Amino acid sequence: MPSIIFLDLSHNNLYGEIPNCNGNASSYEMLKFLSMSYNNLNGSIPQWIGNLPTLFSLHLNDNVFQGEMPFLKNCSKLITLDLGENYLTGSVPSWIGEKLLSLKILRLHSNKFHGSIPMELSKLKKLQILDLAQNFFSGLIPKSFKFLNSMAIQNKRLEPLIPDDYIIFSYQRPDFSISLKLFNLPDILLPDSISIDYKGIVREFKGILSLVNIIDLSCNKLTGEVPIELLSLVGLMSLNLSRNQLTGEIPKKIGVMQSLESLDLSRNHFLGEIPKSIVMLSALNYLNLSYNQLFGRIPTGTQLDTFQESSYYGNPKLCGKPLHKTCESDEHKIHDEGGNSQDDDDFSLFLGVGLGFVVGLWSVLGTLLLKRTWATTYFQFLDKMINNFYVFVNMKLNQWFNQ
Repeated sequence: MPSIIFLDLSHNNLYGEIPNCNGNASSYEMLKFLSMSYNNLNGSIPQWIGNLPTLFSLHLNDNVFQGEMPFLKNCSKLITLDLGENYLTGSVPSWIGEKLLSLKILRLHSNKFHGSIPMELSKLKKLQILDLAQNFFSGLIPKSFKFLNSMAIQNKRLEPLIPDDYIIFSYQRPDFSISLKLFNLPDILLPDSISIDYKGIVREFKGILSLVNIIDLSCNKLTGEVPIELLSLVGLMSLNLSRNQLTGEIPKKIGVMQSLESLDLSRNHFLGEIPKSIVMLSALNYLNLSYNQLFGRIPTGTQLDTFQESSYYGNPKLCGKPLHKTCESDEHKIHDEGGNSQDDDDFSLFLGVGLGFVVGLWSVLGTLLLKRTWATTYFQFLDKMINNFYVFVNMKLNQWFNQ
């Protein structure tokens, strides 16, 4: 049987176990791409898959595989490893970070892995997508993640995920040999794609995988604080740490991660104020900080002004827009402005009365000064009124004393 280079059996109704090769694996020695995803295959992943030295892409996701992760040490050229949506158990072996140094995509989403996240994963300098979500990982987020060099690169160029030298087909026999570059294969033969939670929605990435930098550690049992070293991954586009047991404050300098388009820290135990530097994340268009213990004023400016209340639900001590709860300092300001407004109104009233009195008085006096006959008549009338009042008072006093 001739050597198989690409084998895609995905999206079928296959069921049962993958058969063992029983030592007859020579037909698969040149296998470069293997996908059996989206079937109903069960049992353990056979060991012969771990003895494929030219394999660069392995997709066994969305099946019912059980047992521990297969021994893939010999797959040193592996670039994509997707074992997501299965029932695999045990811990993630440290040899992944020691032997699979070409790995760019590691997806173990929705399995039953447990234990701590091995620090050896930090040796994967080319890693661009790390998806360990929906497992039972515990312990701290490794500080050594700062050495994931590819995630620290901003403004990457679009290029093939698979290097040219990985898609060279070589065949040798005693009488002849041949070497061909497989550039003209139809796209269906290179269906490398990854489905991952991005901006709160499961999206399929295909064709632009070389541009994507994502870490998803959500839905585990991780504890401790977010390591400050994680901020060095300035090329990271999506960071999802939601649904863990993380504590402490959100790193104050999170604004340096200016490539972030999606940030989900929801359903943890974060406390303190939302860092003001978060307004520097100008590319951010998905934010979820809900159900923590955050307090204080929500920062405003740039992209933050576009987020809805749902981004902050479950933090009863947060205040300010877009929440309906106003901050205490804002209430004092409104009260002070109201008091100042009342003072201004009282001053305006007194000023108006005073001006009216002055104008009225001078209208009368001015008329009397200009019209002498009016002035004589006015003062005669005033004198008469005073005399009458004087007489009236004297009469009343005499009557009172004579009683």
